[in-house]
Amino acid sequence: MSPILASILMCRASLGFMSRSSGRHNAVRLFSVSKAANVNMGVSRLETLQTLLSKHGAPGSKGCAEKNDLDPVFVDSADEETPQLISELMGIDEYVNLHPHLYPLARSKSTGNLVCALRRAYADDTNEWYENSASAPWPIVEAKLGGLGMRLLALNSEHLMRRIVCECDSSGEGKELIDIYNEGLGKGKIKDTGLDQPYEPGSVDKLGYGVDKYVLLRVGPFADIYETLALGHAQKGDESSALISAEAANNKISGFASTFLFYARLLNSFPSREEETRDAARMCLRIPLPSIGLSEEEFKQVAVLGQIADNSDSMPEVMAKLQRMYEKMKEHEEEQAKDPRQSQGKTPEQAAIDEASYLLDVVALSGGNWSEVRPKLAEIYRSVGQNEMADFVDPKNS
Repeated sequence: MSPILASILMCRASLGFMSRSSGRHNAVRLFSVSKAANVNMGVSRLETLQTLLSKHGAPGSKGCAEKNDLDPVFVDSADEETPQLISELMGIDEYVNLHPHLYPLARSKSTGNLVCALRRAYADDTNEWYENSASAPWPIVEAKLGGLGMRLLALNSEHLMRRIVCECDSSGEGKELIDIYNEGLGKGKIKDTGLDQPYEPGSVDKLGYGVDKYVLLRVGPFADIYETLALGHAQKGDESSALISAEAANNKISGFASTFLFYARLLNSFPSREEETRDAARMCLRIPLPSIGLSEEEFKQVAVLGQIADNSDSMPEVMAKLQRMYEKMKEHEEEQAKDPRQSQGKTPEQAAIDEASYLLDVVALSGGNWSEVRPKLAEIYRSVGQNEMADFVDPKNS
């Protein structure tokens, strides 16, 4: 097994959100502050993030990139009994059809798309649940209510915020946002010492490579920037550099099928790469399927490039063929797991995570009806003592 595949299979991403009801204006209090404290552990400087998103938009997103278009969903309040509502929230019946493991942060007024945080639950190398998993950094993604999947924006909130101020500085429009971002930095509250330093205006121009390369060198990996670099090399006829850029994304960003889908598309644009294209596309089926992307078209690309379906197939036909191939690959993995030479066996925790991941994958392939899967998902987590995670994915029964 390759190191990339091993890391992918160890990191089956998952997350959800909590809610509490409120009769005021028929809105729903999605989060109490006591629960939101856990979110703040995984989403560093939540209120600052929401402010930057609302003013600048979310870099790398499809439907949340416009300035002054994102409304924060929730911010902290000092009063635990009456958490502050930024605007009248929509009813719980609408939000439960968001992917169960996503915590909504902001919503686009123009597209309805959401910027969310992704909470991971997995067994670590000692075959126990990740200690204090709520405090591990949560990736930031774009999603839709009832959507099949999500689009990765950043590996954590600090990366996304730093990228925003870099873009503001580069465009010459960012003094206000840089000041907001810098507030509170340099006091040891951010674990990454490189990011726990105020951003100095002019840093992008000083390095001299442009904002995208500055972000990759000084902030962190971003899938969409690697795509831009790869496509730029491809347009110049530099196949080797294009593939190196795409492979860098696969190596630095694990657990998201979207990087392998882009890799497959890139390979397909070059001659004599059919087998590699097929293998890269099929790799997407070994990673949580919701991480393929936001749209049905992206799922279809996996099927067509993976030689699983034809471009002329309807979406129901594509999804049916994807599911058959997915089940076939699962059966093969299960057979391997039974071989004592291949596996030491699964702990109950590992088995529960695999069961939850399978359940989410099937829902993605069958239309994204996330509301119906929440009770079963909670039951799986409770079966191995993860009561907080169970409440997280099934707030109505918490």
